[in-house]
Amino acid sequence: MNKRLILALSIACPLTIAGSAGANEVFDKNCAACHKDGGNIMNPDKTLSKESLEKNGVNSVDAVKKLVSEGKAPMPAFKGTLDGAQIDEVSAFVIEQANKGW
Repeated sequence: MNKRLILALSIACPLTIAGSAGANEVFDKNCAACHKDGGNIMNPDKTLSKESLEKNGVNSVDAVKKLVSEGKAPMPAFKGTLDGAQIDEVSAFVIEQANKGW
């Protein structure tokens, strides 16, 4: 495959299998302490299950990105810890895992 085409595809499609692995790593390092397997040790009524995300109005990538970025007590804001790409990837990962049933 042409090197320029590979470069163009990698720029245009950043959430590849490697991106998913990166999102999983970001989740494991920053989120899993409270949200292991999509749970919530601080508030069992606000898990990362599809049903709970829908019930709490956080059932889109954009809504998760806002929550991850800004936080909501007792969850801290991660905008100073994670860069924009990491927030985008981990937010998409959360929705993807919720849709899979964790």
